[in-house]
Amino acid sequence: TSGLVHFGNYLTLINPVLKIKKKNIFLADSHCLSKNNHFLNINLNKLVSCFVFKSFFKNNLFFYQSNNKNILLLFWLISCFYNVNKTKNFLVVKDKINLTISKICYPILMCSDIISINNTYTFVGIDQLQHIELYNKITNKINNYTNTFFFKKNNFIINNKILYSYNKKKMSKSNKNDLFLFSNYKCLLLFFNKFLITLKRKKSIFNFFELIPNKKINYKKPFVKNKFYIITSTYIKFLKQKLIFINYLKNLNFYFKKKKSNNVFFKNIIFNNINKINQLLNV
Repeated sequence: TSGLVHFGNYLTLINPVLKIKKKNIFLADSHCLSKNNHFLNINLNKLVSCFVFKSFFKNNLFFYQSNNKNILLLFWLISCFYNVNKTKNFLVVKDKINLTISKICYPILMCSDIISINNTYTFVGIDQLQHIELYNKITNKINNYTNTFFFKKNNFIINNKILYSYNKKKMSKSNKNDLFLFSNYKCLLLFFNKFLITLKRKKSIFNFFELIPNKKINYKKPFVKNKFYIITSTYIKFLKQKLIFINYLKNLNFYFKKKKSNNVFFKNIIFNNINKINQLLNV
């Protein structure tokens, strides 16, 4: 919830679990506080992320990481079993400057999430392999130390697909090359204009098209015609979910009075972000 849900999030988080019947939506809102500027839009991002997932998964349980205090208690327990010298090997730490303590502890908090939620399956991207190894090491160490073996074995489903953006880097918020999943046609056009004109499928606009709209493309056609076909196909693919998303935003008061009438936490999210939410209606 450090930013808006983008196409890379759809590929790794939303699309793999669409066919699974029993699923819970977990929003890791504590992870988004690893930088000072993340505090500015935290409530807005929570609300928008919730409604984006809600447009895909209508009847599934939503809950926030910050609502479960056991996650932080377990995080403290795990940190007592992990050597600080090993944190220098974390991918989130390498080649970074001006790091905060929370950024270094990010993988440990992720382990606490997985253990606390206690899901049968956990979907992760291929860039999270190091965190899976960390999870296995920590759980084994605590189990052996306490001699209780109360940690349930987790089955990780790894998505090895990578969505490249216009700068030939993986699409992510940290690389600042992402695009909101429900962007309008104009934003899509401006975004795809940044791609280099190349026939290579890897790290190009064709990589995006093969992974997101998941349709075949005629490489014999001029690049301009293919580009508009890609933009139109991408826009239409998410149009139904986008309309549901906008309907949630337009009926905020009704929705939360009906579903969360006694929840002060959700009410604060709404009343503190009315102006920003109105701007999102133009997406």
